[in-house]
Amino acid sequence: MKPMLNAHLDKKVVLWGQSCVGKTTFARTMPNKYLCFDYLYPWHIVESFPDTSIPDVLDHIKQLCEHEESYVLDGWNLADTEGKYLPDGSTVYVIYDSIDNILQRYRVDVIAKDEHREMWRKWYLVDFSRFPRVRYFHHTKETDYEYFNNFRELERVRLSELDD
Repeated sequence: MKPMLNAHLDKKVVLWGQSCVGKTTFARTMPNKYLCFDYLYPWHIVESFPDTSIPDVLDHIKQLCEHEESYVLDGWNLADTEGKYLPDGSTVYVIYDSIDNILQRYRVDVIAKDEHREMWRKWYLVDFSRFPRVRYFHHTKETDYEYFNNFRELERVRLSELDD
């Protein structure tokens, strides 16, 4: 799978998207140095010490990235909905797809299809247009903000209809 790009690749990239949307597969197609968010994020500290500051942890990851000339950071934390803690000079690549396609990529069957719906909704509340540099990819095809926003609105409506 090669991403279908409208332009050049950026040197400092942060991939943002749902679990199993295809971020890692996307990242592996890029020549940039691969950095895994889950590896850099000190989950054991955050889970062991509930008072740990998420902004401090994200700032720590930001500092780790800034030592690299070129990278693709596979993932980011949904707690940073405004992009305040993103590494300086990075471009966010929003990787998105329908919830049905994402659920098909899980390694185990998802029996309760609505189990991840709240996380899905929260992810869709992020206003990426406020971020300094953003590119949008419907799975692997680059799109623009308008296409992404229309897609996300249709998915939001579809999900809310499932609640009725």
